[in-house]
Amino acid sequence: MWKAPIAQDMTQLWLVPVDEPSFQETLAKPIDLSHRDEKPNDFPDRARVWGVRTDPEQGSWERNRRNLERLEAGDPLLIYRNSKSQYHAKGRIGPLWHDTTYVRDEYWGGGPAINVFAVEDYEEIDVDSNEINGILNYKEQFWPQGLWRVADNRPVDRIVDKFDI
Repeated sequence: MWKAPIAQDMTQLWLVPVDEPSFQETLAKPIDLSHRDEKPNDFPDRARVWGVRTDPEQGSWERNRRNLERLEAGDPLLIYRNSKSQYHAKGRIGPLWHDTTYVRDEYWGGGPAINVFAVEDYEEIDVDSNEINGILNYKEQFWPQGLWRVADNRPVDRIVDKFDI
């Protein structure tokens, strides 16, 4: 009897837009978190860090909450620098630190990002957004807004292979 093939796990690709001040604070160079006792054991003492806006006191953030639930350590990501209108770096999702106000308040001056993740295997790439948009079949003027999960029907593996993420 014929059985349908078991689907391989799809690679999740994340597009991570960053504002310039926050980028300079927590992504341009690793930050020292070794003195934070509340940090999860698997979260590195020194890491490049980014956050997901999910603070319920500052909005509903439904899409961000759904995306946060889908994040998995090891997922590839591209960092889109809003100030440069280009993809500036590649990396992978590292460990998550849920419900922390420390990074938000200490480095970003407040705001709704209370769930953060370490960015592992960070490497600068400086790729024009039109190149990424063309590969993913996005409109020419597309740019990610908020933590953006690339849909399963897009050629994610082409990006992962081309940029060796």
